[in-house]
Amino acid sequence: MLTDLPTGWELHGDLVLLPKDAFCGEEWQAVGAELWGAVAGALSGQRVARKGEISGDERRPDVEMLLGEDGWVTHREHGIDYSFDVTKSMFSAGNLSERGRIGELSCTGETVLDLYAGIGYYTLPLLLRAGATHVHACEWSEDSLHALGHNLTANGVADRCTVHQGDNRVALADGGSAADALGSCDRVMLGLLPNSKDGWPLALAALKPEGGWLHLHGNAPGGEEEAWRDSVVKELSEMDSRPVTVERLVKVKWYAPHVRHCVLDLRIG
Repeated sequence: MLTDLPTGWELHGDLVLLPKDAFCGEEWQAVGAELWGAVAGALSGQRVARKGEISGDERRPDVEMLLGEDGWVTHREHGIDYSFDVTKSMFSAGNLSERGRIGELSCTGETVLDLYAGIGYYTLPLLLRAGATHVHACEWSEDSLHALGHNLTANGVADRCTVHQGDNRVALADGGSAADALGSCDRVMLGLLPNSKDGWPLALAALKPEGGWLHLHGNAPGGEEEAWRDSVVKELSEMDSRPVTVERLVKVKWYAPHVRHCVLDLRIG
């Protein structure tokens, strides 16, 4: 039974979110429902849920509520309130440092495009801490859109963000709802895993003619992060005649065994 005890967990408000392999053994299941009350009490929570696999294009989490029925939580981080339903939208605790780093960028006076906004993982730090003038936020998940709208209003920045619903490849097309973002952005966020290649042409087209910044996320084989970096630069250079300069390679966290979640800060000249 001890081997099924979690070595870590996430606490979102009063909801304890356990790893997917916690308390899964037959012996624990035989304890019954009173187990979850004991777990909640031990970890200073009132609700308990357990993670599952991330699935589908919308990266919907397969979370099981074990104690309580409502999965809506508010997580406060770096002075920002992120609210979402743990059963419908994912929130990676491992990206804490990267969300903090984005908030420390100097974006005063800038227009930013977030191609994969989710519940506002990077949109909110850009507006609240980095000083961006305006963010165009693209998202296609109905659940994430609901949380994003709530979070923009709750944090008092809804008037500085335009949310574009649906596939960003459609929204950014000629006549699409976000077409005015093309050629007008100083910075583009590409925060999609395992890679954001489908968004690279859009990101390059969104930057001003004189260039700007790309913050490009992706999964790299562990120990081969620099080779991954070089391959990304090569592909981008083949798409656009403007020079690509790597300003920073950030190793965020281990995504899976021998697979590292990385971010490239790229300057497009």
